[in-house]
Amino acid sequence: MLHKEELRLGNKVFNRKGEVITVQQLLSNSLIYDTQINISRKVAANSGRFYEDSYVTEVVELVKEIDFQEVTAIALTPKILEKCGFRNFVRDEWIISYGNTHTDFEFTSEGLRLRHSTPTRVGIKSVHQLQNFFFAITGQELEVDM
Repeated sequence: MLHKEELRLGNKVFNRKGEVITVQQLLSNSLIYDTQINISRKVAANSGRFYEDSYVTEVVELVKEIDFQEVTAIALTPKILEKCGFRNFVRDEWIISYGNTHTDFEFTSEGLRLRHSTPTRVGIKSVHQLQNFFFAITGQELEVDM
């Protein structure tokens, strides 16, 4: 189960079926992950002449919503890091580039940690945490190809 405070729009998580969903809207106890708008047009009345037909347009919005209790984090793996644009040159060292900047991370059993003179204390263990961290340090959204 994830808490609302951990998530941002665009975060990737699992639903109860194990499908990857993208957060589109955060509500008080749930989130919206898919919306579709269906538009249909039908003839409402036909007086026998083509130019006198009346039409009715119907707009229906379909919304998929899920409780926070039914949402779980996607654990980071080397394969997922590659899908996020990371490159691996040395066994535990992972590098991501954005603009003209490169940032080095170390990926261990404790999670993904920034390789810096003062390394991060808490490891990043899930995709949504990585997305949030990347946005905090770059101001850009992390492209995740799931």
